[in-house]
Amino acid sequence: MSIQDMIDALNESGSAKVTFLSDDDSPCIIHEVMSTGCLALDSILGGGLPVGRITEIYGDESTGKSLIAAHVAAEAQAKGHTVLYVDTESAVSIDVMKQLGVNVDTILYAVPDTLDGDDGVFQLIENAIIVKQETNPDGLLFVVWDSIAATSAKKEIENEYGKATYGRHALLISQGLRKLDKLISKDRVCALFLNQTRQRLDVMYGDKTATFGGKAVAFYSSIRVQLKHAKKIKEGKKIIGEDIIASVVKNKVAMPFRRATLPVYFGYGIDDAGAALLYLKDTDYMDVKSGGNYGLHISIGEVKFKKLTWDDVFDRYYDEIAQMILDDEIT
Repeated sequence: MSIQDMIDALNESGSAKVTFLSDDDSPCIIHEVMSTGCLALDSILGGGLPVGRITEIYGDESTGKSLIAAHVAAEAQAKGHTVLYVDTESAVSIDVMKQLGVNVDTILYAVPDTLDGDDGVFQLIENAIIVKQETNPDGLLFVVWDSIAATSAKKEIENEYGKATYGRHALLISQGLRKLDKLISKDRVCALFLNQTRQRLDVMYGDKTATFGGKAVAFYSSIRVQLKHAKKIKEGKKIIGEDIIASVVKNKVAMPFRRATLPVYFGYGIDDAGAALLYLKDTDYMDVKSGGNYGLHISIGEVKFKKLTWDDVFDRYYDEIAQMILDDEIT
């Protein structure tokens, strides 16, 4: 019996589907990614957020987690995909969403009170996937959960203040993700879950930061990205933005432990061109010269420019710059 005959026999027996690891329908193959709208961030992720997988982005408050989610939502809508935004923080601003390019008239929006129960987060996302399968089986659904830390278990809400529900939150997330992970992996669903950091009191040395939801979120996430504050961006004495460092701490679909600096401007969002400049400065594609001069090496030769004219260079040679950044595996 050949290997192919064995596969055919196993599949005819009614067991779990068996394929070769390299087959197109193998669950290990990532066929599609969702762009974040930022080339540098897409690059360190491995091209974007993988469809059929869960991505977790976490960090302290005001590090741009919801901002990135909104950028991806806008990119998804621009491609005609359906977006479901689950906002347990009740903190979404329509004006900010519009500024970032989100069509607020077509984005699906929900504010569930709890993790569990018929009206909880997990049941909502499961129902959305099932409805998508029934009504638009070939379509793509992008799901944002903002955020894990802000979602309470039903028992927590029903109990009196001060009454402990030890481990309930982590247990429910573990149970819910176990089921959701299977649904997401078998369909055109891209899931982005946002989370907050907290301080661990039981750690004396080393990294004292942890995330909410126990270990299940980290386990079921194919990609985990940590966001940290870097430095303020000023115009004179006025603070107009902030540099955010995005570090990939786990990646099961591409190279891990990569990082990028994302300039975020208030009222604008992530500066794609600025992030690209910071990214390319650490590669062989760009020379940083004296006097604020730069040299970008592209197919036609070296393009010389000053920092103030980078936006024009970025727009003019966007396609080639995008290929440089997305194909790079160094930073």
